[in-house]
Amino acid sequence: MKNKVLAIITIIFGLLAALGPKTIFPVCKAGEMKMRCFYTARWELVVGGAAVITGILLLIISKEIIRAVLSGVQIILGVFIVLIPTAIVGVCGSPMMHCVTVTRPALIVIGTLHILVSSTALILSLRESVGKRIGLKVV
Repeated sequence: MKNKVLAIITIIFGLLAALGPKTIFPVCKAGEMKMRCFYTARWELVVGGAAVITGILLLIISKEIIRAVLSGVQIILGVFIVLIPTAIVGVCGSPMMHCVTVTRPALIVIGTLHILVSSTALILSLRESVGKRIGLKVV
């Protein structure tokens, strides 16, 4: 039950990362010249979509070791959610732009929470997997 709740939370974070830069906390409007924040929003759509798909797989699959691997993938995706607006692609250079003041901090918070939830799911999956191997019932 805990794993299913954590999977749903990672799906929500994936949706926020994917759709947030276009809707909830939008990046700058792209005119003739596309700025870095435009490409950040595009990459977040890809990474967030991958997080949603991985979260759905976490809901469907019940083998603990596969769930542990998927949780590890979720951790990596959470790291990318944080790194895309900060180090990989970035956002606009002006500190007064909306993408600097709103989008980047929102993605950092979403990515960090995504990493924490995925780490918890990984620990729970590993505990269940190891517990079943040695004959312990994990509560």
